[in-house]
Amino acid sequence: MKKDLQAPGKGLIGGQYKPLTDREVERIHEASLTVLERTGVRVDEPDALELFRGAGADVRENRVRLSRSLVEDAIDKAPSKVVLAGRDPEHDLILEDARVHIGTGGAALQVLDLETGEIRKALLKDVGDMARIVDALDNIHFYLIPIYPTDLPEDQVEISKYYASLANTTKHVQAGVYTLRGIRDVVAMCERIAGNPEALRARPLVSFITSWMVSPLKFATDVTTLLIEVCRQGLPVVLSAAPMAGSTSPVTLAGTLTQLNAEQLSGLTLTQLINPGTPVIMGPIPATADMRSGKYLGGSVEFGISNAAITQLAHRYQVPIYNSAGMTDAKLPDIQAGIEKAQSAIQVALAGTNFIHHAAGMLEDMSTIAYEQFVIDNEMLGMVMRAVRGIDVQDETLALDAIDRVGPGGHYLADEHTLRYMRTEHYYPSDVFDRRARDEWEADGSTDAWTRAKDNARKILAEYEPELLDPEVDDWIKEQFADTLIVQS
Repeated sequence: MKKDLQAPGKGLIGGQYKPLTDREVERIHEASLTVLERTGVRVDEPDALELFRGAGADVRENRVRLSRSLVEDAIDKAPSKVVLAGRDPEHDLILEDARVHIGTGGAALQVLDLETGEIRKALLKDVGDMARIVDALDNIHFYLIPIYPTDLPEDQVEISKYYASLANTTKHVQAGVYTLRGIRDVVAMCERIAGNPEALRARPLVSFITSWMVSPLKFATDVTTLLIEVCRQGLPVVLSAAPMAGSTSPVTLAGTLTQLNAEQLSGLTLTQLINPGTPVIMGPIPATADMRSGKYLGGSVEFGISNAAITQLAHRYQVPIYNSAGMTDAKLPDIQAGIEKAQSAIQVALAGTNFIHHAAGMLEDMSTIAYEQFVIDNEMLGMVMRAVRGIDVQDETLALDAIDRVGPGGHYLADEHTLRYMRTEHYYPSDVFDRRARDEWEADGSTDAWTRAKDNARKILAEYEPELLDPEVDDWIKEQFADTLIVQS
């Protein structure tokens, strides 16, 4: 595929990093099919059981074994391209091939308060404020709602958090789902925002995460019911599963990849039995457990390697993939956070994952979100996407005429070639990352990146105004969902 040479941004072409050889990809694929044929998956959800049975799967009580042909037929039916739209078409995401998009993620229950520096519970107000932060940052391509608002009862969470997000960003919005009514209310709201049901299916402003798998190899009954509903709605759905090597999947990376790939293929098969052509996004997130404590590790180097590797499996199937990078075990935006986040983000982006979540704002193994971390990660992700863009080698960039003009002993500072390419060839971070001489830095207060990021986050919250929803649509939403919608001023 021809390299995309636009400036660093969403949709650049990855695939340069391949931790698995082609033969190893095939071995894991074949092993995954063996797992599905021999071991199978446990399914308790009645509709899902009937769908598998009706398709000819080997169903004995609650154990479902899938033939190779059944799985391959589902892969063929699943779309190779999924569009995730923003309210502003400029923010549309085209998930196909090895196009890379990076953004937020999680369902954290706590926030590192921007003013006090103390940990507190996540609130609905944070959903809207964080959406505004993300809307203002160019290198964060989508808004996967990163917190679960703890100040709302469950029946008000879905409609309220999606509304708060859509009202504060024109980027694509995604989140987990918890109730059938919540899914249906969010869909009805977005149909109104899009203009009509057909417009929403053509350009889905929202998508839904279903964590339908309890590893190893067991469908979560309640979430499977929600998965079936999203598929019937015809909207994009993510099959999210995150086993931990040594805990809920084999300790070897190859074993974890085999089990997780089998889990993904079983879920993908179900989506295509429910509604052939459902825009499904594979969501494998291979993780590791600390064998000393059993704790989830988001910042391990194996996390980046494994998520890059399973991207190769999705590319083999030509089905879009969502997985994770940019995570950390650090509790603060410190040097540990920077190292852990950058190493996995660059691995997974260079592997060509289509939708990399958890990459901005996250601390402490998905449990904490920090406002200033969005700002820091925005700079890191700009560098990552510059690496994905790679090196443009053509007649003009080889610069033979410029080399001849300057000649031995000259310099290029004022040459026309330098002026033509200096703004596009190199990535320039904002003032969060300081590149000044020491005397200038000292004269300006000797601040560190963490302090500058806090200042930038405060400035965005104080000054940035997102594009508002249409007033008539906004009024309709508030009236239609008055019994469950909570609106923060």
